Amino acid sequence: MEEIKALLEKIGKTPEQVSVDMVFGEPQVFEGYTLIPVAEISYGFGAGVGIAEGAGRDAAEPQEATESEEAAESEEEKKGGAAGGGGGAGAKARPLAYIEIGPEGTHIRPIQDEQKIDLAGILLVAWVCGWIGLVLKSIFKK
Repeated sequence: MEEIKALLEKIGKTPEQVSVDMVFGEPQVFEGYTLIPVAEISYGFGAGVGIAEGAGRDAAEPQEATESEEAAESEEEKKGGAAGGGGGAGAKARPLAYIEIGPEGTHIRPIQDEQKIDLAGILLVAWVCGWIGLVLKSIFKK
């Protein structure tokens, strides 16, 4: 948890600093209407470390090693075994809607995600083509 907190501090927002200001933008006034942008903010973190000494060998079963394997093992022993590590972090912000405050009242206007609509169309075409292929296969198979 301390590592995650350190990563958050590096990107400028500690858990104590996360507030509603990250989701709701600054209100903008245009011709009697006030618009407040609304966004979705997501953070993701990951880390991993691995140490494997003598990996791939089962201690219960003795195995004979070839000369090249013994040479590779002795090189590995000189290096102190295997080790690994890695980590990453990411953040995403996408607009969801805007709040419109005007003479007619307050309304929330959603923002359409065109990429999702395009992806749904592509998946629908692929699904239809798959079914047409199955039908044609069954017709010509007879």
